[in-house]
Amino acid sequence: MYAFATGVLLTCGFYEIHHTELGVRDAPSEKVLHLNEATREVATEPLLKQAIPSVPKRETHSNALPVLTHTTELEQLVQRNQQLEQENMRLEAQLSHSRESSPSSYNVTNQLKNIFAHQRRDDVWASEVELFAEDFLYEASLHDDVEMLSVECKLHICQLNFAAQSHTTSSRWQQLHNALLNMPWMKQFKTVTAVQNQGVMQIHLSLKTSEQLKSEY
Repeated sequence: MYAFATGVLLTCGFYEIHHTELGVRDAPSEKVLHLNEATREVATEPLLKQAIPSVPKRETHSNALPVLTHTTELEQLVQRNQQLEQENMRLEAQLSHSRESSPSSYNVTNQLKNIFAHQRRDDVWASEVELFAEDFLYEASLHDDVEMLSVECKLHICQLNFAAQSHTTSSRWQQLHNALLNMPWMKQFKTVTAVQNQGVMQIHLSLKTSEQLKSEY
């Protein structure tokens, strides 16, 4: 109780002193308290406004196109895409028809046969390659499945003829072709053609490219 009374007296004394400094000695203490609270409220309000800055208004801009315009452009793109697809199909059909109607003007296999028939022989080079070719089937372990009928070389072309045994399959022919290309002595040849027909295979080898062969005969 004593502490509480003392606190009240101190509070009243503070307001009385404050009132005396303002020069209003005869005014009641309640009015001084009221003035002080009003002053506190007025002084506090700007501080609150400064502490909480106002949020600026955002400007909104709309760049969206009208729905009608967007839909129209999309339909135009779809139509254009369909037109391009139809044009591609038409061009592909024309190209396919052109390939079927016009036979190839240059056949490498026929050109090699024609050159080989009219070519002279280089005995040194031809004999060496013929020896390698004769041992090919044994080196590739295919002599039980395929028989070499003949091998002959001339100036820059060799002709090899093979015959199949009764149990030879198409996979064996492919194996023979791949094994021949892997032979070390085959690296000198630039053009190789192979034709299989009814159990036989004929292979032509040339030291020249297909473009170089065009100028012969």
